Formats: sequence, structure tokens, C-alpha cells
Amino acid sequence: MAYAIETTGLTKRFIQRRSLRQIVLHPLDRETVTALDGIDLQIKKGELSGILGPNGAGKTTLIKLLSTLILPDAGKAWVNGYDILRHPESIKQSIGLATGEERSFYWRLSGRGNLQFFATLYNMSPSQAERRINEILQTFELQEKADDLFHTYSTGIKQKLALARGLLNNPQILFIDEPTKSLDPIAAQNIRKLIREKLVKEQGKTIFLATHNLEEAEEICNHLDIIDRGKILYQGTPSQIRKSVTKEDRYILKVRYLKTEILQKIKNQKGIVRLSHHPEPTNPSISTLEVHLLKHETTLSLLIETLVRAGVSIIDCNHFEVPLEDVFAHVIKERSHA
Repeated sequence: MAYAIETTGLTKRFIQRRSLRQIVLHPLDRETVTALDGIDLQIKKGELSGILGPNGAGKTTLIKLLSTLILPDAGKAWVNGYDILRHPESIKQSIGLATGEERSFYWRLSGRGNLQFFATLYNMSPSQAERRINEILQTFELQEKADDLFHTYSTGIKQKLALARGLLNNPQILFIDEPTKSLDPIAAQNIRKLIREKLVKEQGKTIFLATHNLEEAEEICNHLDIIDRGKILYQGTPSQIRKSVTKEDRYILKVRYLKTEILQKIKNQKGIVRLSHHPEPTNPSISTLEVHLLKHETTLSLLIETLVRAGVSIIDCNHFEVPLEDVFAHVIKERSHA
């Protein structure tokens, strides 16, 4: 299978930043920090993939490497089939990069003026630039605001313009760093919808985004890499990562005619970690069971079989996945104790 992005053993180290006093007192001290440590990943074409991790985990460094802005110390990487060391110019022509860095825009130019300036850096002719900018402004619904000065824009419009700039060359792959940083919930939701619906589903682009927003990662990414201290800890869909990390399944059962002796019997059943029982105040014959089961395909069926044989009527049964926030916290906590 041809991948849009593929890396093997990708490693990057930096010299630790020091104060002037440290440089004077210890001029030969060159302590290094490993930002990325043997990164292996594969991103399919047309996939919306996220790199998820806390601040300082190595997310932005990875995007800079794949965008050929910095060079690795070890390992290999291919973007759109091109080697990042041998064919950096070919990679730059086939990718876009969008960050929330407002200082890279010209505040006294309009949104359109900014896009026109950056289009010249792609050697676009005036007619090509005008056509492409109009297409992008329509995609992002920025036509009415296009000729306003950049400094008058809300944070949400600035983020949209950053995405628009990254799409000027109509890239096959778009790298996005913290797409909803500092946005209010409604503006963030709009940006996510735009990325998922317009860029991926309609235009078929491959998106690789860095975020530490768990809600964002779960909502729009169909593949995740969880990274911490330069190492990828888990890879897969959100559901696959949950299964790899968590050892329990949580179910809510609504039942009728559950007797005390049956409740005690199922509490002692193998595979049940925790069980809570809540009778309905207005109808004591109906109650709710919250059950935490060890992950085993027969545990739930055995529980249901026990209840049915005892004459308990099962009204409803729902499975609740562990929130990605809890999974992430568990992963990072384990890593800190390693």
C-alpha cells in the first residue's frame, strides 16, 4: 500500500537552551534534548490523522520534520512518496502547512492581500492567484470579510485564513498545528467541520494535525498516534486505542424484578470488577445496574444469562466507551511512572 506519510526510526535532538549565565560559567556544556525518539508511523492517503500529546511531547517538531523545515538526526521519512532528505523541493510543492501563528501574517494588509502576497511565493501568475484565492475564499466562506484588514479579524477568521493560506498551492497533504487553539467552542466546531467535511470528504485531502485537544481528536480523526516525550505510545483508531489501554468495559442495564439474592449472586460472578444498583424511586420493581466488566467476550453474555435464568427482565442494555480523556490520562500517568 502506498502511504501519504511514512516514517521509520525518525529521531531529532536539540541542544538544551541555556541562560547567558550558564553559557559563561559552563561554556563547554552542551546538554541535548531528544525531541523525537525513533518515530514509526504510516498515514494512508485521504486519511484524517492526528498526533495527540501534551505540550512538549514532540508534535510540532514532527510536523516541521515532515514539512522539511528542519532535518532529522536519524531515521527516514517519505511524504507523498518523496524522501524528506533527497527530495525536499518536491515535498514542498505537494504539501501545505497551516499554523495558528498570527505573527506570520501582515496585519496592515487585508485577508485577500495576505493571500495574494503568499501566492507570489508559489510563483503563481496574477490570474492563477486570483482564481485560486476566490476558490479558497468560497470554501471558507470568507468572501464578505476578504477585503477587511487582518488586524480587525476575530480569532476564528484568522484561523480560517491560516488554513486558506496552507491550501493556496492546492496540496495533496495538509499539515495543521493546533487548528482550534484559543477558539471559543462554536468557532472551534466550525473549523473542525470545515476540515472534516470540506477538505477530507469533499476534496479528498490527507490531513495530519497536531493537537492536545482530546475532544477534537476524538471528533474528527479516524487515526491517532499518542506521543509523549518523543515516543509514540499507542497507534490506531480511537476505539482500537481504548481497547489496547483499558482493561474494563462499562455497561448500563435497565432491569425489572431483580431480587436481592440474585444481585448478590452476580456481584460474585467472575469477571465483574464493580457493580452498582439503583432502584427507581417511583417503581421499585425497575432498577438500573452499572456494571464494570473485565474485557472478555463471554463476560456480558454470562451476566445476561444469569439474570434471565433468574427471571429478571432486561429492558435495556447500553455499552459506554471509556472517554478518550481518561485513556489519555492513563497513558501519560503510566509513562511518568516508567
